Amino acid sequence: MTPAARAALLVALLGACSRRAPVTSCSDNLAGAWITDRGERWAILDHRHVLESYPMFDDTRPPNAPAGLEIGPRVIDLERGARRGEVKRRYGQAGIVCVAKTPLRVTSCADDTLELVLADPTPPISFTPCAWGRPEPSRRERWRRE
Repeated sequence: MTPAARAALLVALLGACSRRAPVTSCSDNLAGAWITDRGERWAILDHRHVLESYPMFDDTRPPNAPAGLEIGPRVIDLERGARRGEVKRRYGQAGIVCVAKTPLRVTSCADDTLELVLADPTPPISFTPCAWGRPEPSRRERWRRE
């Protein structure tokens, strides 16, 4: 089962079991399905001190990737206390894997909305060793709880 399918199943099960209180602060339970202002659906798994987020859509075709690469979906890891984390994406070529990472920061959690500052990970410019070019510019995103 793909990470996106696992996340979707978990979100469906969690949603069927209980109704969550609205998000009013970043210390609230943030688990569940979220939709970005770009229309992307993400699942957040809340482990209290750390959060994981997985796409609930096909995220293996980023617009900036050259042809011929094996591309994994983005994954977000976040430390709750620091409100900082990373966006990660695996890129592979001829059996060699490089994991691209970019920083992420949560600026606000209120009214069932998360505000994030992040950038998409870029493909490597070299695989042996893994080397990176210029990073994508960061952007602000709003995620609304579904």
